[in-house]
Amino acid sequence: MRLMLLTFITATVMSVSVWSDSPEQPLKVLRYGPVNDQIVDGLTPGGLVQTKSGDLITTFVDRGDAAAGSKSYLVRSQDQGKTWGRPFRIIEPASPREGLHTPIVQFPDGTLMLMINRISHVDSRRESVFNIRESRIELQISQDNGTSFQSIGFFTTPPQSLTAAMGALYQLQNGDLIIPAYCTPGSPRKHPGYQYGAGFFRSVDGGKHWGPLEVVFADPPTKDEVKQGFNEGAFVVREDGTLIAYARVDVHQGDEYKMNYLWMCQSRDQGITWTKPVETQIAGIYPSIKKLPSGQFVMLCGLRDSRVCRRTTSLFTSKDGINWKYRGHPYYSRTNGIPHNPATGGGQAMISMGDDTVYVVFYACDPKLPGYHKTYVDGGLLKL
Repeated sequence: MRLMLLTFITATVMSVSVWSDSPEQPLKVLRYGPVNDQIVDGLTPGGLVQTKSGDLITTFVDRGDAAAGSKSYLVRSQDQGKTWGRPFRIIEPASPREGLHTPIVQFPDGTLMLMINRISHVDSRRESVFNIRESRIELQISQDNGTSFQSIGFFTTPPQSLTAAMGALYQLQNGDLIIPAYCTPGSPRKHPGYQYGAGFFRSVDGGKHWGPLEVVFADPPTKDEVKQGFNEGAFVVREDGTLIAYARVDVHQGDEYKMNYLWMCQSRDQGITWTKPVETQIAGIYPSIKKLPSGQFVMLCGLRDSRVCRRTTSLFTSKDGINWKYRGHPYYSRTNGIPHNPATGGGQAMISMGDDTVYVVFYACDPKLPGYHKTYVDGGLLKL
């Protein structure tokens, strides 16, 4: 697969860079198997961490788009993802109109942080995910490998808005920690003193306190372009200090859905200022980016123009964080390796397991399963 991205030349000049034809080893599936196919309609993993004791922990919910009534589940593997236990913690909605999403991240010192996003809907119907929603994100930390969590407060978010954080954390060269996030107003009215759009939350003290949302993507990118509605994001932190941000858009509807490419912009001052956003040629959603011990970057995202299925969890690798090569998709355990339903690819997470190996969690569909979505949480160990 050949892709093109606009490559950064200076803070204001961009040019087109084409993938080289250098050979890449095919993506190798080392092992695979469901993370959880017992919870009906399990979907949308909210991050993946490895505790100081070596356990893997991920989270997921049981209704798409954190619809009203959705619960959140935490599960653990004590053998590097070969097998997974039943949920060791279940977080319930406070009312029939509330939905949940609970991303999880890990600080450099090993502390875990759970972000409990409680989303209020206008009513309890599934269709309410398309109406006005309001959310609050409580922060809970664990210093005992996820056995217990203690609240440390909330992200600062505007009232009457939907704010969402991703299950990923990046450490900048100056030591700051950032978590990708976005905020959309619940009505045309915006509350003064808050920023809206796609960006990140920042901590300058190792995760003890978090500042308000800092917007990365100017929207519209210029006065001559249309508003893009940037949302889900991921970051590259390069050795030279450059930050590269990617964000999802959904402006193209109907048959033009494949034209919703990720957009990109860059910063050379620790995320204080950013270049103008430019469009890439990766039709991705819910991206996550990790740097591997080899020095290369890997991007995991749902790919809207996948040749396998309309929206498949897919991997890309890059040496510079700008030029990406498509590497393939994980093995879908219950459907002979191939995704069954184009609704999957909407939520995934990964962790480096050494060298060029990653363990990924994602959700998949199997028509033999019960439920509304007929989904489950899948996993696999991959060699890039």
